[in-house]
Amino acid sequence: MWFKKKFKTKKQKLREECWNIDYSFIKWLNEHLKQYLIDASKIVDLDYHQIEYKGEKYTQRQLINKMVELTDWLKEEEFYYGAPEEVDHKAMELLDIFKITFYYLWW
Repeated sequence: MWFKKKFKTKKQKLREECWNIDYSFIKWLNEHLKQYLIDASKIVDLDYHQIEYKGEKYTQRQLINKMVELTDWLKEEEFYYGAPEEVDHKAMELLDIFKITFYYLWW
């Protein structure tokens, strides 16, 4: 039956993502933030909220763009083969920004 095959495919995809949740999350976040910028921009003003990060004020759009930049870098081979300190620094920066923008990511 078609639905059993579909379920099996989803389960396999889930297994693949769980093998490497950190990288899967980065890829997922990258794709979704890019789409969010396209869709949310039509409905809400992403430049309205001023969010403090590291002692400075940024708009929601600026911080989303920063997260896209970080995920773009992290999903490249540098994530595995780059200098561990730089990878860790960028990953932690991404999570810090995600944490402070989390409740703004809706429309």
